[in-house]
Amino acid sequence: MPVFRSVRPALGLAAVLLAACAGNGGSTAARASTNSSASTNANANANAGDRSYAPAITEADLRTRLFIFADDSMEGRAAGSPGHERALRYIVRELERLGVAPRGDSGFLQRVPIARYGPASSDTIWSHNVVAVIEGNDPVLREEFVALGAHSDHVGIARRVVDHDSLRAFNQATWEATGRDPNSRGPTPAQRAAVRVNVDSLRSARPARADSIYNGADDDGSGSMALLEIAEAFATARVKPKRSILLVWHTGEEIGLNGSEWFMDHPTVPRERIVAQVNLDMIGRGLAADVAGGGPDHLTVLGPRRLSSEFDAWVREVNATQSQPFALDYAFDADGHPQQFYCRSDHYHYARYGIPIAFFFTSVHEDYHQVTDEPQYIAYPKYTRVTRYLHDLAAFVADQPKAPVVDQPRPDPTGRCRQ
Repeated sequence: MPVFRSVRPALGLAAVLLAACAGNGGSTAARASTNSSASTNANANANAGDRSYAPAITEADLRTRLFIFADDSMEGRAAGSPGHERALRYIVRELERLGVAPRGDSGFLQRVPIARYGPASSDTIWSHNVVAVIEGNDPVLREEFVALGAHSDHVGIARRVVDHDSLRAFNQATWEATGRDPNSRGPTPAQRAAVRVNVDSLRSARPARADSIYNGADDDGSGSMALLEIAEAFATARVKPKRSILLVWHTGEEIGLNGSEWFMDHPTVPRERIVAQVNLDMIGRGLAADVAGGGPDHLTVLGPRRLSSEFDAWVREVNATQSQPFALDYAFDADGHPQQFYCRSDHYHYARYGIPIAFFFTSVHEDYHQVTDEPQYIAYPKYTRVTRYLHDLAAFVADQPKAPVVDQPRPDPTGRCRQ
């Protein structure tokens, strides 16, 4: 999720102060993080398609996938970078293995312009959406689509190398000082001055770990790999839903929702036949240690009521059928909320065309947009439950006799987002 305003501790100074702990202060050689917690390497990632996964959505599969996708070898997945393209190849290989149908403009890929550096059309930097479809089993309803989306990109490599453990300890302390409040503007100068990190204590546990890679495990590795697990569950199911399932891994979310905007302006399926969209962005955290009011059952929802009260009712109805229902929190969906989360992720570009959306996330935390957003900090049991719920929601919508009724005013597709 891109930064709208500061909802994380203001850590720029801390990064500078802690850089010395990492050694090789900012050298190119030191940019290859020595994080010992990563379970894979570039060679393992190259052969990831050979791994065995269960057809059902499992915690083990989600963990394995996320350690691959958010590995240091993906170099922070900045849109259009070699590391990002490497991560997309993993998704494509898995979709090919599952026999899912491609629906990009070149196989699974849809080319997306993400930057211009000159006046000519050739002066364009390109990235890619990944687009796939699992065809429904109803001869009429299969021509309609229930869309699920996540963003595959993150923010790349930091300019300065830091000591991972020292930075995370500082992040946690300043996050606690703000009350773990995602609405906070960050710690006050006095709070920051009061935070001290005992580096000697950290070094007694393990040597300094140089780190400069924004792995983006939660943002949005969690959504991307949940989407891949959902794809596998649908692809291997004996009976497919009535409507088709549209799967889109959007690029460029972190730099301005580029991929979702491009996809909805240049859709590879008929736009008017997309009946709903479910957005998965940062769904791997949200325990009490991460955010005030969090816990294993806490799940934030935005948007379904804004276009379709019926779709909102379905979100609640499917949740109620879960063996352990979530406590759905709509606080961030309030009109005019200062965080403007409704306008900050890919679902918006579906909603601006009048498509009912539901955006799920587990809130920001101390590792948001930090090099410390890594797979070992994900709450995997909760993450698995969220993934299963969103699969069930998509299946429920896909099997309804009629699409959710749009009974609220449609926005102007060319207008500016307003929460």
